[in-house]
Parts: sequence; C-alpha cells; structure tokens
Amino acid sequence: MTDLSFLNDLLILFGMALANAFLFARLKQSPMVGYLATGILIGPYGLHLIEGVHEVEVMAEIGVILLLFTIGLEFSFSRILRIKGLLLRCGTVQVLLTALIVFAGARLAGLPYETAGALGMALALSSTAIVLKLLLEGGEIDTAHGRTCLAILLFQDLMVIFFLVALPLLGGQTEGISTLGLAKAAALMGGLFLFSRYGLQPLLRGIIRTRSPELFRLTVLALVLGTAWVTAAAGLSLALGAFLAGLALAESDYSHQVLSDVVPFRDTFLALFFISMGMLVDVRVLAEQWPLVLGLCALLCLIKIITGTAAALVTRYPLRAALLCGLIIFQVGEFSFVLMRQALHLGLLDEPIYQMTLAVIALSMVATPLLMPRAPAIAARIAGLFGRPAGETSPEVRERTGNLEGHVIIAGYGLSGRNIGKVLRQMHLPAVHLEMNGEAVRRASKAGEFVVYGDATSPTLLQEVGIMRARAPVLAINDPSALARAIRAARDLNPELYILARTRFVAELDYLTSLGADEVVPDELEASLQLSAFLLRRFSVPEGQTLKVLAHLRQEHYQDLRTPASPPANLSGYLSVLEGGKVEFQAVPDDSPCLHRSLAEIDLRRQTGVTVVGVIRHERTIYGPGPGLHLEPGDTLMLIGEPEDVLQARELLHGHPL
Repeated sequence: MTDLSFLNDLLILFGMALANAFLFARLKQSPMVGYLATGILIGPYGLHLIEGVHEVEVMAEIGVILLLFTIGLEFSFSRILRIKGLLLRCGTVQVLLTALIVFAGARLAGLPYETAGALGMALALSSTAIVLKLLLEGGEIDTAHGRTCLAILLFQDLMVIFFLVALPLLGGQTEGISTLGLAKAAALMGGLFLFSRYGLQPLLRGIIRTRSPELFRLTVLALVLGTAWVTAAAGLSLALGAFLAGLALAESDYSHQVLSDVVPFRDTFLALFFISMGMLVDVRVLAEQWPLVLGLCALLCLIKIITGTAAALVTRYPLRAALLCGLIIFQVGEFSFVLMRQALHLGLLDEPIYQMTLAVIALSMVATPLLMPRAPAIAARIAGLFGRPAGETSPEVRERTGNLEGHVIIAGYGLSGRNIGKVLRQMHLPAVHLEMNGEAVRRASKAGEFVVYGDATSPTLLQEVGIMRARAPVLAINDPSALARAIRAARDLNPELYILARTRFVAELDYLTSLGADEVVPDELEASLQLSAFLLRRFSVPEGQTLKVLAHLRQEHYQDLRTPASPPANLSGYLSVLEGGKVEFQAVPDDSPCLHRSLAEIDLRRQTGVTVVGVIRHERTIYGPGPGLHLEPGDTLMLIGEPEDVLQARELLHGHPL
C-alpha cells in the first residue's frame, strides 16, 4: 500500500495556509503573516498535525533558492549602476548602524562575540517582500522615500550573500575558505561569467526555437538548481549559486520571460518556507515570556526606525521623508529566518536565544501592515516637533525669491516638473522649483536651473518662495500623502491660488479637489487617452474626430469637478470655427494625385464643399493659404466642413475611396 502520509501533510499544510492567508488578507495583513501563523499552529510546538517536518524543510529550501534566484534576476548590473549612489550610501549606513547597535546590545547582555555577530547580521535585514508589496499597493514606489527604501532593501538583499559566506567564518569553520576553496570559488565565478557571456544566450535561443514553453521552463529550473549544486560542491551556499544564476540570466534578452515563468513556483515554495519557519517557533516562549518578547520587539523596531531615518538623511532628504523610510523598513525580514537557521546549525546560537529571536522577527512582520498606513502622519508630527521639515533656505534663495511676483511654484523636479519648467521658460513666465532630493538639486543648480531644496508640504518654505505673491503652484510629486498636505498648505496660505495637481489614480480626483485643488490630472486617465489617440491615428481616423472624441472623454471625467465659472473642458467646442463646421487635419499622402498641384487647380471647395483654412508645412502653419499654393510632400491640410464632405475631400486627396 502506498504511503500517503506526506500527501496528507501537504493537504493539511496547504489547506490551513489557504484559510489563514485569506483571513489575514481580510484583516489587511500580509499573506506571509498568515503562512507564519499556519506554521505555528500546525507545527511540532502547536497542534502537531504534520509528521514529515524534515520533508517540509527540504521543500522550503527550494523556496529560498528560487527567492534568491529571482532577486538576482531583478538585480541586474545595469540596475545596480543606476542607483549605485543611493544604494551604497543609504544601504551601508542602515545595515552597519543596525548591526553594530544590535551587536553592542547583545554583548552588554552577556552574549558571546559569535552570537552577537550572528544576531547583528540577521536583525539588520528588513522584509523586501512585505515592504515592496505595500509600497506598490499604495502607489509610493516612485516617491522619494519609496526610492530610498528600495535602494536599502536591494543593498540588504545583496548583503545576504556576504552574510551567508561570513557566518561559517564567524563559527570558526574556515576549512572551506582555504587556498583551494578560494581557487574553487574563483574558478566557479569565472566559469559562470564565461557561460553567461558566451554560452547562455545561444542555449536559450536554441530552446526558444523549439517553440516549447515546457522545455524553456525546464531549462531555467535546471540552470537554477544546477548552479546552486555547483556552488555547494565548491564549498559555498546553495543560495549563493541561485543568486549568481539569476544575475547571469538578468542580462539576457529572456529575463522577463524567465521571471514570469519562475514567479509561480517561487511563490508556492516561498509559502512553504514561511510555514516551515513558523513551525520552528515555540509558542511556549511567547506564552511564558511575552513581556520580554514584546519589549525586545519594540526596542528592535525603534532601533531600526532610527537607523533607517539616519540612512535616508544621508541623501539630504527632509526629516519627514527620512522618518518615513525608517517607519517603513523597521521590521525584520524573511532572509533573517535563513540566517538564523544557518547560525543555529553552525552552533552560533543556542535554542532559547534562537526561539526568542524567531518570536521577535514574527511579531515585527505582523506589525508592519499596521504601522505603514499611519507612517505619514507619525513622520509629519515628529518632524514638526524638531522644527521645519524643509530645512533652512539659503540667503541667496531668499534673495532670488523675494522679488518674484505672479510666478509659478513647481513642486517636484522629476520629468513632469522639468517639462513644465521648460514650457514656462519658453513663454518667459517666472517659475521656481521645489525638490526634496538633495542630489537632484545639486545637479540642477550645476546646470544653471533655479531649484530650491525643500519640502512643498512646509508652510514656512512655501512662504519663503512667495506663495502669497504666486499665481499658481503645480504639484508634480509622487507621494500621495505629501500631495494632499501640499494642497491643503497652499490653499490655507493663499485662498486665491489656482492649484494644479498631478496624481496617479482617477479615484483620488474627488479627494484632492475637496482639499482645494482647482485642477487634478490623473496619470492613468491621460495615459489611456494618449493610447487611444495613437490607436485612432493608426486606423486613419481624422485628427479632428480624434480630438473631439478625446475631449468628450475628458469632459465626462472632469465635468463633476469643475466650478460653473471654469472654462469648458470640451475641446471640440474650440474647433467650431464656422457654424456647423469642424476642423479636420488631413495629411497629404505621399502618392496623392494632388501633389505639386495648386489649391486653385484642385478646387476642394467646388468638388467637395470643404474649405482649406491652413496648411501645416515643416512644422510651420500657413493660415489662409492663397489659391496659388502648391501642395508638397509632408503637407497637412486644415479642413472645415461637414463630416461627409471631409470624407469626400480625403478620398480626393488619396485618389481612391476610403
């Protein structure tokens, strides 16, 4: 009779995981917290429903391998180089400070150097999975604090590899780091580099030519597990091999397809990993020593808030944005479980300390979804206690802004802010930028731009850049909470302002308008309209009809937010030059029979009933062209007439029915 005990274990495990993940998701908690709770509940220290604990741990190891592989896949060399400054400065400060403080605290508590060092490494890490998920859900990944958190998390993920190598050294196991071991590691790195440079692309191209998705997935899994096995045979860790495999594939043309194929496997096995970690938590420790566990968890979270804030301050962000970083990455991460288990196997930790630390890690992860929604308000309040969050402006800035009047204040020096500034300069309209990224301010000032370092949510800073004399602020910032505060601050300081704001989502229109914004432009709406315009042009829909349709859609979305005194949003109204007529734009085809003929010879008005009111030629518009004007390749005609007449004119210009 077939032994079905392990299948029973898997059914119990996945059934409980599904129920707990659903429950915790309804409670606004991360599903990973549900997986931890599942492990605690069904593990050997809970209801003891699982017999094959070792088999579950082996499958969890595959989850760790796939997690490291996907991080390597997303950790391409080009991506590292793009944020290398932020990554190295912020990441180094956060990891070093946290590790040193935890190490010093452990030594003061009487723990040996090896134990203190292992705890410092493990507890310096934060949860990449939980933080990125919450940042993406809140639309904050492109904010100042979002970018800083991402850089710190990526640095931590990279440090995991060094920590996994350093732990055996800390435990005195140096046999794998002999001259022979170093030679093996160097040969492995060189071999992987050569293979990824010269062998990987041809191999994947050959697999792709078979048009077999199953073969492609099997090849990727073989590469991952094979590289992990080779690194383990060379005396290094399985996780390091998986990371190197991902790093090699990251530079290939097929990295996105690989990621989409591996993610389902990773998420499934990662759920097993969190469950297996929960099975290791002794609930008796929580029951018997809960005051100590809560106290240690609160102390550790406070330490990580301080070190995360210090790391963000290195970039010269205002205190509010820096505090947000600290309040977001205060928890301990999933890789800490890996390091803790490795440290236990190496004898660096004893069982009571191990159990206590696991409980602290689990509690910090549970607290993350509870604290993050409140982080902006907490950061603003704390920053307010220490003075202006925007910092002091220089005498030069105060001198340059003191004489400004009727100007535009542009909050944000990203792509949107820079483009708005260019438009205003071309129209000779005065403007001043506000930006929180100190490095961006330095580069802009070096290029001759007038950019003030500071936080647009600060009333004091707004007063210093002349909000009382300004004509309009344009708020092109990515942080939703900061955007709301900036609108409220600007409206309170100057009720007569015309406030324009850019947001990411249509759902925020009502809320931002209620705070005092006159115009709110949602990225997702404008992007959809732009995509629609490209599509209509591809189908040769006349330009006038395209503009009319898009204007009508804009009116549908914006009409409820406009006051009666506001100008109409219907752009098609401005195209009505004559009663009953609309302006249409028609490019003259390259093979048109009308090319090189004069308007008098073509006589569109007599033949079709439309009037040519303009010709666009070489980016210059000729209004009211005379009858002697000859059409040239690349010309676009501005036509006025009824839709059926315009269609006849288009057919005449093309030389055939449309």
